[in-house]
Amino acid sequence: MKRAIKFAAAGMAALMCLAFAGCGAGGENRTYTVTLSEIDTQPQYSSTVEMLEEIRPTVVDVTAYLETGASAGSGVIIGGSKAEGSDAYEKYFIVTNHHVIEDGTSYTVDVLTIDGSTEYTTTYPASLVGSSMKRDIAVLSIAPPADVSLKIASFIADSNTVKVGTEVFAVGNPLGILGGTVTHGIVSATKRAVALDEIGAMTLMQTDTAINGGNSGGGLFDANGNLVGVINSGYETYNGQSVEGLNFAIPANDAKFAAESLIATYRETGGTVTQYGYVEGDARLDISFSTAALYTSSALSARATYLIAAASSAESPLYAEWSNSTKVVTAITVNGEKIDLTSGGSGAYSLTAAANSVIEGVKAGDKITVEYKNVLGRSGGFFGASYYYVDGTARTVTVTAQQYVYEP
Repeated sequence: MKRAIKFAAAGMAALMCLAFAGCGAGGENRTYTVTLSEIDTQPQYSSTVEMLEEIRPTVVDVTAYLETGASAGSGVIIGGSKAEGSDAYEKYFIVTNHHVIEDGTSYTVDVLTIDGSTEYTTTYPASLVGSSMKRDIAVLSIAPPADVSLKIASFIADSNTVKVGTEVFAVGNPLGILGGTVTHGIVSATKRAVALDEIGAMTLMQTDTAINGGNSGGGLFDANGNLVGVINSGYETYNGQSVEGLNFAIPANDAKFAAESLIATYRETGGTVTQYGYVEGDARLDISFSTAALYTSSALSARATYLIAAASSAESPLYAEWSNSTKVVTAITVNGEKIDLTSGGSGAYSLTAAANSVIEGVKAGDKITVEYKNVLGRSGGFFGASYYYVDGTARTVTVTAQQYVYEP
């Protein structure tokens, strides 16, 4: 899947408002009016060129500096905050992908300015507001000088109204070096279930618009300049086959919900972050699923398709219990509702889809019991072949899902 580029070391809008404490430069939390822009009355553009000239400056180049190098992606300016009694924005908020900012220790944002036939960018230091790995959405903030006013993108009022065949434009920073690039296509599907590496199952908007590494976090706009999605992934190959025009974006409704939540839960006092933003209810289980044909017992007399699971990181609540080894999962119970995950004639895809669906629905505070068996092995003898079989002993592990808060 195409993602952020990682470098080795080397119109009219109705403003949606909410109050939150934070972002204060003084010694106490302060209350701001935060506005995320949403289309109310459609702007009238005389041409596509005019529309693109208006929206391109809302898309920025994002660089996350890592301990081992840097990660380059894109972002979209979606709103700002004003101190009480002021009409000027003190901060601007930028939506991007979690995988763009992940592991970053500091961040910068390059903002495009179009002045007639001249274009230039200005670099600003950025601060992390919050991030959701599950939703692949993060929010950064920047504070330009008081006399600088930036353009803000407007979310479409409801991305569920977007239809297959809708003309769309992707704006972003492909390859991490070509900021402000525009590509053009259509919406190929509106709700496509996609499994992303290190994130899991997501329901995304599919487009044939050209996308490359570095476009992650950039905007997908319709012909009226509405932000209909946030680009986050695309295929280059699949099962050894070359792929063209198979790219995805997080629908605007989902991106806006996550961004609003991250902003609303962020807290800062005296210039120090006291609470990074989070999406209430998001949980982190970090369980990866696959399938395998294994012998049903040590007798090696029969095989069956089993659901294989592992704790994919040390952050998983199952990591200590499973010692990061592979297990056969036979059932998962969430808040007393048991889901059987034995094959029973089901194909491999059905097993993994069912398991991912269960995990995707888990919320913070849910009680989860996983029933599993160990995978054992033995040598085949003279020729040294190894055989793997399922232990007959059934085991369980019970955990309570905890609220996920990303902290850099």
